[in-house]
Amino acid sequence: MNRTIRARIHESAVKRITRIYAATLSEIFAETLQNSRRAGAARVRISVAAPADRPEQTAAATGETPLAVTITDDGAGIADPAVLLSFGENGWDGALVRREDAAGFGFASLARRDCTVSSRPRLPDGEMVPGWQVSLSPEHFLGEAEAEVRADECAPYPHGTAISFRATEALAAIRNAAETAARHYPLPVIFEDRTDGDAAPEQLPRRAFLDGAVHAERWRGLVFGVFRNRRDGYRDPDLSFFGLTLTVGLPTVETVHGPAWTVLADVDDCPNLELVLPARKEAVENAFLKEMRAAARFAVYRAMAADPSPRPAFEDWTRARDAGIEMTPPPAVLRPWRPSIAHVDDWRDPPKLAPVGKDALVMACEAEPPGDQALWRAAERGGVSPRLFEADRRLDGYGWYDGLDRATGIAVEVTLDGRTHALDDAPLPERTGPTAADLPPRPEAVRIELAVREAHGRERTLALPADLAFAGEAWSWLHDALPLVTADSALQPHQLAALLRNAFFSPSDDAGADSYETQLGRFDEDALHLATRLLLSDDDACRQSLADAVRRELMWLAPEGRAVDIRIRRPDVTVTFGGAGAAW
Repeated sequence: MNRTIRARIHESAVKRITRIYAATLSEIFAETLQNSRRAGAARVRISVAAPADRPEQTAAATGETPLAVTITDDGAGIADPAVLLSFGENGWDGALVRREDAAGFGFASLARRDCTVSSRPRLPDGEMVPGWQVSLSPEHFLGEAEAEVRADECAPYPHGTAISFRATEALAAIRNAAETAARHYPLPVIFEDRTDGDAAPEQLPRRAFLDGAVHAERWRGLVFGVFRNRRDGYRDPDLSFFGLTLTVGLPTVETVHGPAWTVLADVDDCPNLELVLPARKEAVENAFLKEMRAAARFAVYRAMAADPSPRPAFEDWTRARDAGIEMTPPPAVLRPWRPSIAHVDDWRDPPKLAPVGKDALVMACEAEPPGDQALWRAAERGGVSPRLFEADRRLDGYGWYDGLDRATGIAVEVTLDGRTHALDDAPLPERTGPTAADLPPRPEAVRIELAVREAHGRERTLALPADLAFAGEAWSWLHDALPLVTADSALQPHQLAALLRNAFFSPSDDAGADSYETQLGRFDEDALHLATRLLLSDDDACRQSLADAVRRELMWLAPEGRAVDIRIRRPDVTVTFGGAGAAW
């Protein structure tokens, strides 16, 4: 058993070479353009044309109309055609291989497509040499057949390489893939559409990967570019490897009520960056990548330090300070607190930032929408609402924020028949529908208490007299809502209906549900009916519901300028026209 072993590649691996790449246009263009750049090309040309060899017969046999795509460069050419099928071997010099970790597998992206390669190498002394051509099929890539290399007088002149292959994709898809590959590519790419005559060649649009950065700095063969409020999507590419873009997880720094700062990286000469070969679609998770992410974060901090109002979170401010980067801490402003609403998708503009005073109270407790709505009404009536601000844990650690009092809990008491109860323990009926006969009682008093922890640690209670509380379960239907309105409250039915909507309306998005507008209309109708019965009388609630139904369904039928009298005595309905301007 005492022996040594050494890594090797079994010949069966060649049989799987066609599965290294998915053979998409994006992969083919990306790999081919990278090889052209390494070959010292000054520009690349991509042309699309109908195949010259009986395209109508090819289309009839495959059921598709193929197009011939040719990628041509003016680089150094390929001296030895055998390198095309020698996977893992390449003709690049040692310095380039070390710098870019060139794997020698990129040409295998064409392994599933028939292709033709034509090349004329450039000799060091400038001597002109004959060109050559070879046609390859999947069987050649799999090592099942030998490919014949022939002389080619039409090879790129005076030197360079041309690769042609068939594409069954539509012309628009070919162009889109070419534009994607050329977008951040360091060389100009010319596109020619020859499918309908000879269209004028055009250069595909290019843009520097770090275009728009507000700050740039070099780090170990990379260039970091920092962006302020850059619009990007989830897992958008954040690294460019000579135009080939991928995501490596560079940090985004969120600020407190300010912009988001992102960072991108462009490879210059970074052999320590290891990408997963051969396609380079992701990075190897190694120590260098962790250092790179940390360095990118500090690049963001340096960009933020130059901003007049960076508003860093305390954690970021501390990291930057420890690294010798001084940032201005955020000012003593917070977002005023507003109650939550049951409809989570009802987005509303948040209130503007406001300076905090010594009597400010940070709402560090969370309540459900019914509790929030009742608390907000009590705070407004008691003149406390301007003192309430949203909590923001990103500010924990700043002296001005830590010095503010915090509301840490909410309790509600109701007085019924002369006895005071905690809201959860109050003897209350259960409602079984929006028109249930048993309405919740009208309490003599309601009090909402906020448990407050002062900055120095002392606990106290802030009591708010109220005229409204909501009992029952949050996130329930309206028929379960128990609005408790004090007997002396001046609350009007439409005001209570609006509060019920904010506290309980959450539309269903099931496939069989009615539209949002229909659900909201029915909820508002039932809420107003409940509020009117509770605050006024059953007759008033009935009259209000009938009037709302007429306004909603019948108003458009009434003649302009004439009074319409409607009398209902079941099962009969009588409609009469009164004189102009008559009351009804």
